[in-house]
Amino acid sequence: MREALAENDTELHTLCVETWQDKCQLGDPGSHTRFLERVRRAAEVALNLKTPKLVVLGGDRVEGRSEAAQYDALLTALDAAADAILGSGLQLLFEVVNRQFEGPNALVQDSRTALGLLRRFDRHDVRFLYDRYHAILNGEALGWAVEGNMDLVGHIQAADIPGRHEFGSGQIDWTNELSWLNKAGYNGMIGIEAEPICDSTQLYAGAQRLLRGSLLAGSI
Repeated sequence: MREALAENDTELHTLCVETWQDKCQLGDPGSHTRFLERVRRAAEVALNLKTPKLVVLGGDRVEGRSEAAQYDALLTALDAAADAILGSGLQLLFEVVNRQFEGPNALVQDSRTALGLLRRFDRHDVRFLYDRYHAILNGEALGWAVEGNMDLVGHIQAADIPGRHEFGSGQIDWTNELSWLNKAGYNGMIGIEAEPICDSTQLYAGAQRLLRGSLLAGSI
């Protein structure tokens, strides 16, 4: 992959530690050893690929434990994971998936809960991955929860709805979405985590036009 990235003059900015189909339940302390092993392995790959951010999930709710106890266990796991990569220059991104498809029983079910938890222990090397595709499917209006919390947002990614394809293929007004994010103070990368229905040249050209349009709209 490193050779492929170099040949195509491409940088990989995020790498998932786990998939939503095979993830540790961080509300259960018994899963933390396995989780930390995965974090360390992913960190090795990320450093080799010069990828700065690792994406982590919270897993599903665990029966027999209170919600408060599970949230405490989740934060303990994130703290330990951050310690495991301390000094590497890597950053952890905590992601909330949608309840409709990937996470009907997710421990952390929305952006507000995630941001509240991250605010509790606020480490600079653990931030929120604001995925607008998941947030929209969860019924979160633009700006809900993240407004006033942009300092905790480490990365943003999205895909159009319906279909999870590239921007412009669905029903979302991405000019308005990106304009709001710019006004809110976000100045980082925006990932297109989509299943494209056009080739990559068209996808990125369309995204660049959209970004220019959103910046123009934001200046009016």
